Amino acid sequence: MIKKITFLLFVFCATQVFSQDMKGLKASAARDAKAATEATLKEDFKTLLTYTHPNILDAAGGADVMESYLKTTFTQMKANGFAYEKVETKSVSDVVKEQGEYRCYVENYNQMRMKDKRIKSTSYMLGFYNETTKKWTFVEAKEMKDTGTIIAYFPDFETSLKIPENTMKMEDIKE
Repeated sequence: MIKKITFLLFVFCATQVFSQDMKGLKASAARDAKAATEATLKEDFKTLLTYTHPNILDAAGGADVMESYLKTTFTQMKANGFAYEKVETKSVSDVVKEQGEYRCYVENYNQMRMKDKRIKSTSYMLGFYNETTKKWTFVEAKEMKDTGTIIAYFPDFETSLKIPENTMKMEDIKE
């Protein structure tokens, strides 16, 4: 009888520790996703790139190359009347461990202005937790689907996460 009670207590404690670890990972994913979205809004590309998955940075030729590309792209977009008005992290999915790493997806709300139009969208980032640095890095989730442009940089990638589709709504600005 004592052995059964001890076993049940062990299972209960192990479940509680695992649950707390997952809650902590989810909270850190929210923290890191928020830092990434704030960096986007502030055009702080150095910070943003610290939250970009290393496979993407490697494919681009490194963080310096990617930073230069982002600066040029944002300058051109602004010249064409584009501006981010709001970017915020809305929610984080449950964290799963698959293919030897922790993953989740993050829902973001984006509000942008393009001349006389306002664009409101919901988009998703796929998060990967680096256990060494205790930090999450992200990629655009839609690009990790079979038809995505960056899936090729993640050999043998599979996930059980059911990532929702992005949504976008455009409206005229009447001022």
